Amino acid sequence: MTILLTGGTGFIGSHVLDRLIADGYEVILLKRSTSQQWRITNNIGKVASYNVDEQDLEEVFQKHAIDYILHIAGHYVKKHKNIAELDELIDSNIRFPSHLLEFAAKYEVKGFINTGTFFEYKPQDTPLSERAEIEPYDYYAATKVAFESMLGYYTSHGSLKGITLKLFSPYGEKDNDKIIPLLIRSCIQNTPLSLTKGEQRLSFTYIGDIVDAYINAIKYMTNQQTQYEQFNIGSSQAHSIEDIVQTLTKMSPQKKNLIKLGAVPYGLHELMYMVCNAEKAEKLLHWKAKTELNTGLGKTMAYYQTSLATHY
Repeated sequence: MTILLTGGTGFIGSHVLDRLIADGYEVILLKRSTSQQWRITNNIGKVASYNVDEQDLEEVFQKHAIDYILHIAGHYVKKHKNIAELDELIDSNIRFPSHLLEFAAKYEVKGFINTGTFFEYKPQDTPLSERAEIEPYDYYAATKVAFESMLGYYTSHGSLKGITLKLFSPYGEKDNDKIIPLLIRSCIQNTPLSLTKGEQRLSFTYIGDIVDAYINAIKYMTNQQTQYEQFNIGSSQAHSIEDIVQTLTKMSPQKKNLIKLGAVPYGLHELMYMVCNAEKAEKLLHWKAKTELNTGLGKTMAYYQTSLATHY
């Protein structure tokens, strides 16, 4: 089975790439010529790789008989500052994957697995199901919602089947500079870090479980009865930032904790409770987050203790 993978040099995509290769899939990797490859140095020679800023995209579809597309690539900024950043969000999150859809339909690709985000939902004080109200938190989330409409259009006007996995707070080894890597760096290097009170409760989901969801989605899609499905992918356990801080400081090699909770105020639109209801994924994808927070944070801390000087 041949999988076309986007975003394979990034945090989530690099872990998915590891698993695809280990499971015996043939992988075609789309990346940019400027993409950092340190996450995939052991795998780059095992896949057919194309730079999308240098290669005609249609030629990739002409050269390879692609069965499924896993679209994990995306461009994120919390708040775009100018027109150039807005254009990059549109180009990366709408225009590029729309081109993938057009060629997928033309060359009879069987299915398209898309990546969404919990930022698409309006906050509520109960766990979020796929039926929750859509109210994008930022422009990035708005582009994700827009592209999902386009994916729905293609799946309803042809044979292409589609799935969107809406991810909730992924974390783990080889992550970007998000809250958990920042906390770990503070713990390991004994550097100050000022935070809010840390009462925000989120569904922190370990990367190994996230990867399982993509693999299960491929298997589900081979017998998918509907044209398009959306699944929330996240832990059902709500943990606060304060919980994360307490857990990591106990694991820290440093005796003194320089993380200061309550040192900065909450933002105007702070997300205080965004928790996943993944019952649909459990029922149809046979997927459930299995990794306990302590276990996942322990693996992540161990990785950064050996890798901070090399990649961060």
